[in-house]
Amino acid sequence: MTKAKLIGKIILIALGAVIIWLSVRALMDAPVYKEVLSSAVYLEEPVVLPENEGKMVIIHGTPEMIAPVYDEEIGITINAFKAYRYDEEYKQMAWESNRTLYDWATIGQKSLAGEASLGEFILDEKTIIAFPADVDYEDFDLAEIEANGYNVSQGKTNEDARMNRWYVIVGGPEGEAYYYASYELNPSLDAPLFVREWNRQIAAEREGTRAYAYKIHAGVVSEEVTVAGIQQGNTLVAHEKLLGVVNNGVLTQEELVDTETGYLAGGSIAFLVLGLLLVFLGLRNGAKKNNAARKKG
Repeated sequence: MTKAKLIGKIILIALGAVIIWLSVRALMDAPVYKEVLSSAVYLEEPVVLPENEGKMVIIHGTPEMIAPVYDEEIGITINAFKAYRYDEEYKQMAWESNRTLYDWATIGQKSLAGEASLGEFILDEKTIIAFPADVDYEDFDLAEIEANGYNVSQGKTNEDARMNRWYVIVGGPEGEAYYYASYELNPSLDAPLFVREWNRQIAAEREGTRAYAYKIHAGVVSEEVTVAGIQQGNTLVAHEKLLGVVNNGVLTQEELVDTETGYLAGGSIAFLVLGLLLVFLGLRNGAKKNNAARKKG
C-alpha cells in the first residue's frame, strides 16, 4: 500500500468516526428538543409579556426586515434580512501532459444576517441565520457594484448546474461584465499557436478572479413562519442547545415538536449511515489485502 493510499484510508476512517459521534450525540439530544419545546409558552400573538421573561416561547407571523444584510468582506448590500453566499475562484484545476484546465472552484459558503423582527420581538442573529434561503438573488445595487469596481453577470458554476445564477465578479480583466466559462488550453499541434497563446493569456488574466452568488429568504414557501426562542427583553434569543428554530407556516406546538424532533432524528440517522459507510470504505481495502496474504500463505 502506498503512503498516499494509507493517508486516504486514515482520513476516511477518521472522518467516518467523527460523523458517527456527531450523529449519536444528535440522537441523544432529541429528548432535549422535545422537552424544551413541549414546555415552551405558545403565543397566539407575537407580543412581549413580562411574565414570559427568560422563558422559551413559540411565536408565529410574518417577519419584517429592519436592516438588510451587508456583506462586509466585499462591501455590498443584499436587500434581505437573511442571505447565503457562495464563493468561487477562477483557478487552474488540472495540469496534465496534454492540457491545462482553468475553471471555477468553490472556496466556501457562508450565512449572513441583517436585522429582522416578528411582531414585537427582535430576532437575534442565530435565529435569523436559521431562516431558509429559498430564492436566488439578483436585485443588486448597480451603483454600489460600480463604485466598488465590480461587475455583475449571470452564469453557471458548471455545465450540470440546474440554473444560471447572478454573480458579483471581483477582479479579473477590467470591463468584463460576464461570468466566463472554463478554458481548456490544448497545446496539441492541431490548434494554431496564436489560438493556444491567446487562450492561455485570457486564462492567466482571469486567474484569481472571485465570484459571489447569493440566495436569500423571501418567504417563497410561506410568508408566515413559526419561531421559537428565549424571551430576553424584546429580543427572541436562540436556545443554546436548540440553536435557531424556524419553520415555514403556522404550526401548533405539537406540530412544531414533531417537526423538529423528526428533522433531528432523520438527519442523524442519515449521517450515521454515511459515517458507517466511510469507515467501511476505509477498512475494506485493508481487509481484502489481509485475506489475500493469508491465501498465499
